[in-house]
Amino acid sequence: MNKAGLYHHCGDQWCYALDNDTLHIRLKTAADDIDSVDLVHGDPFEWGKIDGKQVWRSNIQPMTKAGTNGVHDFWEIRITPPYKRLKYWFLVHANGETCEFGEKGLVSPPDRWNTWNTFIFPYIQPAEIFHAPEWIADTVWYQIFPERYHNPDAASGTEKNTTARTGKTLEWQHGPVTNKEFYGGNLRGITAKLDHIASLGCNGIYLTPIFESPSVHKYDTADYLKIDPAFGTEDDLRELVAECHKRGIRIILDAVFNHAGTHFAPWQDVLEHGEASRYRNWFVINGFPLFGTDPATGKARTDDGDSHQANFHTFAFTTGMPKLNTRNPEVKDYLLKVATHYIRECDIDGWRLDVANEVDHAFWRAFRAAVKGVKPDAYIVGEIWHHSIDWLRGDQYDAIMNYHFGQAITNFLTANREIPDGRALAERMTTLELSYPLPVIRAGFNLLDSHDTERLLHTLKDDVSLARQAWLLLALLPGSPCFYYGSEYGIRGGHDPDCRRCMPWDDPESQEEGQLDFLTSIIALRKENAVLVNRGSREWLYDSSQPDLFGVRISAHRDTEAANGRAGIAPGAPKRITVLFNRGTGTVRAGQFDADPAFAAIPAKSWAISVR
Repeated sequence: MNKAGLYHHCGDQWCYALDNDTLHIRLKTAADDIDSVDLVHGDPFEWGKIDGKQVWRSNIQPMTKAGTNGVHDFWEIRITPPYKRLKYWFLVHANGETCEFGEKGLVSPPDRWNTWNTFIFPYIQPAEIFHAPEWIADTVWYQIFPERYHNPDAASGTEKNTTARTGKTLEWQHGPVTNKEFYGGNLRGITAKLDHIASLGCNGIYLTPIFESPSVHKYDTADYLKIDPAFGTEDDLRELVAECHKRGIRIILDAVFNHAGTHFAPWQDVLEHGEASRYRNWFVINGFPLFGTDPATGKARTDDGDSHQANFHTFAFTTGMPKLNTRNPEVKDYLLKVATHYIRECDIDGWRLDVANEVDHAFWRAFRAAVKGVKPDAYIVGEIWHHSIDWLRGDQYDAIMNYHFGQAITNFLTANREIPDGRALAERMTTLELSYPLPVIRAGFNLLDSHDTERLLHTLKDDVSLARQAWLLLALLPGSPCFYYGSEYGIRGGHDPDCRRCMPWDDPESQEEGQLDFLTSIIALRKENAVLVNRGSREWLYDSSQPDLFGVRISAHRDTEAANGRAGIAPGAPKRITVLFNRGTGTVRAGQFDADPAFAAIPAKSWAISVR
C-alpha cells in the first residue's frame, strides 16, 4: 500500500454539506493501489455497550470509486447523519492489508472501535451550504463585446487607428481589428439583435464593461455610475434588460473593482494634488512622486505607461490602471453602491468580476452580502484562471470563469503535449470535476474562448470539424456553457485585440456555412436535456489503443430524480447520452462503448452520438 498517496481533510471538496441533510465525503489514494475503502461513521456522541464494553456506536459502509486521474484514485460516499453531525474515519484495504486512516494519520492494524483517530464534521449549518441560483442549470450564455456587436446607426468616417473617441466611427468591417478603432456598437444595437440571440437558444447574456471609459474595451473605468455615452444611457440599459427579460433572457454586467482607469475622478485628484489629495488612500500608493525618481537626474519621472518604477500598484504593469484599495471603507462603500445600483435601477441579474483574484476576500464577502441582499438569485462570476476553491465556499462567488475545461478540450484536439491522447483528457476532466464540490461544478461558467483569448477557430488552425467537436463537448459539460458572440458564424481572430472583431451580420462570405444551424442544434440538445447533463453521472471514455478517440457517457442517477421541489428528468425523456469524438485523420472504432451502429466506425474528425 502506498501510504503516502492517501489524502483527506474535513472541508472543501473532501467533506462538505451537499444539502441540508447530506454530507459528501471523498478520499484520495494512489492510482491502482487500493482494492476498496470503507467509511466508519456515526454521531460523535452516540455511545453504547457492546460485549459489556462502552464503545462509540458506528456503522461501516463501502465507498465507491469515483474516478482516476492516472496519479490518484478518488473514492466517495454520501452520508445522511440523523443529527447533522458526523465522526468518521476510513478503513483502507490493499493486497490483504487493512489500515485505519484518520486525522492523526495511518495506523495498522486498525481498531474497529477507534474513537480518537477520526475526522469530525461538527454540524451541517444551512448558512454555510453552497447555494447558486437555481436558474443557472438551465442557462446557456452568450458573451458580447458591445463595441463590436452591432451599430444600429449609419457608420461614418474612414480614418484608422483613432486614438480617442472623437464622435466618428469607422465603417463596419469583418477583418482584423486593433484596440484603437471604434466601430459604433452600442446597447441599442444589442437590443435590436435579441431575437437573434433567443433564436440560438441562448437565455443568458454576459456583457463586457459598459461604463464610461476612453478605451474600446472599457476595462479602465472613468465613472462606474455612468454608462459610456458611446454605448448609450442608463435608460438604454434599462430597456435592454427589460427586453431581455421579456424573452426569458438573463443579463449580467462586467465590473472592474481591482483597479480603475486614469480618468477616474479620484485618481485625477491624486495626480493633481499628490500627497495632499483626499483620495490618496483610495489607491495602493507606496509613496511620492507617483512615477518614481529618475536616478540619473534625481527628478520625478514622467508617466511612461510602465509601472515597474512607479510608487503605486497597478493592474499588471499598466500605469493607466491604478489599483483600488478595497480595504478603505470609502472605496468599499462606493463599489458596493455601484454593485447594488444597477440591480436596483436596471434589474440586471448579476456580475462578472474582472481580475477577481487580486481583490481581498473580505471585500468579496461584503459584495456578496450586498448583491444577494438586493436580488437573492443574482449570479456572481469571478475572473480567475487558476484553482479557485478559496473563492467558492459559498460566501463569495457562485462561479469562476472555468477556462480549465476549455483548455483541456483544445489541448486534446491539438494533440498538445499536456493532453496527447484520449486517456490524458479523461484523466484531466476527472481531476477538474473532483477539484470542487458538486454544487460548484454544477454552477460553473464554462467557455472555450472570450475577449481575453484567441478565437476557438484560430486555436484549432481553422479546422471547423474539430471546433464543432469542442463546441459540442462544451454543451455537454456540467455547469452553464458560454458561447462567444460570432461563434454562430465561425468568426476568426487571434489573441486580444484580434479576437474582438466586428460581427459579420450581413456578410455571408464571412459566415461559416452551416455553423448557425450547428450551434443552434447543440444548444437545443443541451437545453432539452438540461437535468441529465447538469446532474447526471459522467463517465469519461477512451481507448488506449486509439489515442484520437475520446468520449463521455452521461447517465441518469439519483440526482436527476425529482426531489425537494427540484424538477427531475421528465417522463419519457432520454436517460443516457453517449458521444464519442474522433480528432484524427483515420477511422476509429467505438462499438465497445455503445451498441448503436453509428459507433462501429467513426470517420475522421467526426463524432457519433446516442441519446436514449
